[in-house]
Amino acid sequence: MKKLLTLIGLLLLVNCGSTNNVVTKAPKYNPNFDYTPPERANPRSAGITIALINPVFSDKDPGKSVPPYATFIENMADDFEEMLIAKGFSLRGPFKSRDEMVYGDKKNSDIALEIKITLKEEGKLRLHKKTNWAQAINKYASNHYTVAGKFYHFGNIIIEATDPFTGEKFWKKTVSLPRKEIIAQGNQTWTGKPTTSQMLSLDTGIYNPVAKALEQYYQEAIKTAWRHIDVNEMNLIKKQIQKSKQ
Repeated sequence: MKKLLTLIGLLLLVNCGSTNNVVTKAPKYNPNFDYTPPERANPRSAGITIALINPVFSDKDPGKSVPPYATFIENMADDFEEMLIAKGFSLRGPFKSRDEMVYGDKKNSDIALEIKITLKEEGKLRLHKKTNWAQAINKYASNHYTVAGKFYHFGNIIIEATDPFTGEKFWKKTVSLPRKEIIAQGNQTWTGKPTTSQMLSLDTGIYNPVAKALEQYYQEAIKTAWRHIDVNEMNLIKKQIQKSKQ
């Protein structure tokens, strides 16, 4: 009986401890990855056909294959397409890569536009051990952890105008992504070290601050790209590419 009462007491302690350590999870933030061109030229008025290559992260980090990073780059592809049409360019694609373009696509395109995003990190998130009351009655119970910390994102977006056939570069613009501080306090309990993909998929305490930083980058980058991609300059590049083939 004494052992049973002790066990019941421990179970009550476990339940009380679990209740007191519940963290309210914030709802998932919905970042605004959308851009509306400030003006629109007449359709195809530029007299230039651009083959658009979808934006990609240059480092191919698997952690960037899930939202909000994946959403960031998917929406950027859509907005670059809308931007080019709004400036009066004719468009082919978008393509995953220049290699995906067939002969007809290359022949009927004046310029290929390729967008690469370099997004670096400085600092890191850390595991913080939290109390797991189940260990009071089971020494084999897993350790519990939360993730928190501070890190920084910085990098650039590189836009290149290339020959659709050869890939030779004729024009390049770099849009800087300034250093941004990201402070994250995870609200998910883990029994081991989670991957970046797991944290972003399941922990809004990590996802939300990253999404807000990317949202700021998105608006800054697209607005800068709008200013840089000029019809007159693209027409000069078109002529340079044509001349290089003579």
